[in-house]
Amino acid sequence: MKQLILLACLFTLTKSIFAAVSKDEYEQVKAALYQAYSELAPSQNEVLQINLPIAGLPDSYWWDIDMIHASYVQATNQEDQIEHRIYLMGGFGRLAGMTPDGLALTACHEIGHGIGGAPKKDDPMNMGYHSSMEGQSDYFATKDCLAIVFKYLPELREVKEKSIYKDLCSKQDKHEYFTCLRLLTAMEADQAFFKSNGDEVSFATYSSNVATELNTAPSFYPSAQCRFDTMINGILDLERPECWYPGGEKNGTLR
Repeated sequence: MKQLILLACLFTLTKSIFAAVSKDEYEQVKAALYQAYSELAPSQNEVLQINLPIAGLPDSYWWDIDMIHASYVQATNQEDQIEHRIYLMGGFGRLAGMTPDGLALTACHEIGHGIGGAPKKDDPMNMGYHSSMEGQSDYFATKDCLAIVFKYLPELREVKEKSIYKDLCSKQDKHEYFTCLRLLTAMEADQAFFKSNGDEVSFATYSSNVATELNTAPSFYPSAQCRFDTMINGILDLERPECWYPGGEKNGTLR
């Protein structure tokens, strides 16, 4: 019997000066994600499905939905393969403030729930599967996934060269300079998301929380700034920050 676990992440962004993602850009992001997954896949027995079609409904069904939503589902298919299914609703892509790179970042986060590794959430419903924690999915998204997606996704928006981006990128050697700038620019979509929920996050500041125990509760999310810090650490190839990961990188390293 197929095992199915739904891990939904609901995002609501307010309008901003940035253009939303077009249908063509949305399809380009999906294509790039499939290509990137061929490099990220843990094994040939684990496959990616994006917006799995529903019999009897049009191919554009998921794009046509106005719901502002992105989610992850795991299932076992008829070939006994593990399917990592992500869903990117059109309403999410159409948000003013969303960009193709920002959409790819969210998709990487969702994929990270399946293949992002430890630490993982508890399994209180005894479903036999443990999703990577929210902080770990954030870390995977920028450390392992997004730069690979960029290999297959054209630069569809301006890549910013803000002073803080230049400073941060000068302190790392994992990525080429322009790729580092592009990764940080992609995070501006998340910055807008957090702001819409009343949370101001910054590239220049950082969380002051120091976690002494790992919170593996399925409902646990680190604070907005802590999540932002985690994504920055992933780009800079630093350890996960101590704001959620006990014994991790000192908060604010390189800032």
